[in-house]
Amino acid sequence: MNRSFFYLVLIAVVLVAPGFQCGTRPPYENCNQYTTDTAIFNVSVANQTNIAVMDTIQIQSIISDTIQTTSGNQFQYEQNLLSCNIQAYKVVNNGNGPVLNYANNEFNPLVFTGLMQNTPSIGFGYIYNRFAPFNELRAGLVAGRPGLFLITTGANNGYYENYIPSYSPCVQIKSMNFVPIAQQNTNIWDSLGTTSLMLAGNYSPEPIANKSNRNYFFVRVRP
Repeated sequence: MNRSFFYLVLIAVVLVAPGFQCGTRPPYENCNQYTTDTAIFNVSVANQTNIAVMDTIQIQSIISDTIQTTSGNQFQYEQNLLSCNIQAYKVVNNGNGPVLNYANNEFNPLVFTGLMQNTPSIGFGYIYNRFAPFNELRAGLVAGRPGLFLITTGANNGYYENYIPSYSPCVQIKSMNFVPIAQQNTNIWDSLGTTSLMLAGNYSPEPIANKSNRNYFFVRVRP
């Protein structure tokens, strides 16, 4: 058999044989629309209510491989490289009401359990330490200036799909950090006279934070 003809036949077999078509996902092609669920990644915040300049806001998160979702489902997923991003904003008034300015330079980040991560995104990137079946992060933000600040935490692990056997293949599961409501200082919204905050000068319709969100907390830093 001519060698060139042999290679052509081999390539054709690879392309059409079912065992080699692992890059396609036929069920998803039939989805008219996706529905979503949210994986809950808890984050706790210590001493965020009585902070002065040079004090440390302590942030801790322990995430299990047994993941709960907001719809009440549970699934197992081994998370070997879990990360998150912590972003600080200062609440200011631009004459028309309260807005947010980036305030990362007003805090110094610390890490006690986990690693700092070099990331192109704005904010402080962290990688959890893996203690199977758990992932743990203990971090800190040292306050450098007084003021009212909004701190958001974001899980950077993307989406989970097809880890819940009973789920339709048209369901996507995203992850979100959940700060306990008692630690969010949501009473500050009343003093601001609003239920959402936008970035100053940003004309995007999406706010940085809504009162109903669970991935943020307020902290008022004293001089």
